Amino acid sequence: MVMRQHCSTAFFGVFGKQRNNKVWNDVIEAQVAVMERAKVLLQDWRAAKSYQQHSSRIQNTVDTSKWKKPAVGRYKCNIDASFSKHLNKVGIGICIRDDTGTFVLAKTEWFSPICEVHIGEALGLLSALEWVHELNLGPMDFEMDAKKVVDNFLSTNHDATEFGNIIQNCQSLFRNYYESSKVEFVRRQANEAAHALAKAATLSASFRLLFIIPDCIEHILINEML
Repeated sequence: MVMRQHCSTAFFGVFGKQRNNKVWNDVIEAQVAVMERAKVLLQDWRAAKSYQQHSSRIQNTVDTSKWKKPAVGRYKCNIDASFSKHLNKVGIGICIRDDTGTFVLAKTEWFSPICEVHIGEALGLLSALEWVHELNLGPMDFEMDAKKVVDNFLSTNHDATEFGNIIQNCQSLFRNYYESSKVEFVRRQANEAAHALAKAATLSASFRLLFIIPDCIEHILINEML
C-alpha cells in the first residue's frame, strides 16, 4: 500500500512539473519528454517492487529451513534415511525432542540390501510410527525431508506398489495410535539431527537406542537451540 501511494505521488509530480513549467516559467514541455520521465519512473517502481518481493521470499525460505520447537505440550520426532552403496545398507535415524527443544530419545537402525530412496524413506516413517507410539509421550509432530513420502501419506489415493503398501501401513498405524499428531515435510536444513543419525546407523553393527545425546548430533542440537 505504501509503495502504491509513493508511485501515485511520483506520477503526480511528473505531470505537476509540466503544469508548473507552463504556469510559472511559461515553458511548454514536450509531451514526449513527460511520458519518457513517467516511463522511467514506472520502471524504477516495478524494479523496487520486484526486489521487495524477492527479499520477502528469501526471508520466508530461511525461516522455514530452521528446526523449530513444537508447541507447548507437544513433542517433535525427526526422521531420515541414509543410503550407503558401499556398505549396501539403508540407515534410519529418529530423534525426539520436547517443547523446550531438549533431547528426549533417539534411535538408529539399518537394513540391507539397499533400496530406492523413496522406499527407504517410507520405511523410516513406518519404523518411527511403530516405535514412538510405544513411548506414549502424547501429541507428536513427525517431520521428514522426504516430500514424496509425506505427500503420499497425506493423500487418499492408493496404489498396489511396494511403496504404496508401506504408506498404507503408515496410515493405518497413525489412525490407530496417534491423536492430535501430524506428519509434515521440512527442508533438509531443519532435519539435520535425524540425517546425521541415519548416516551413523549405516556404520553401526547393531540397532541403538540412545538415552544420552550422541556425539554425532551434539553440535547440531546446540546450534539449533541458539
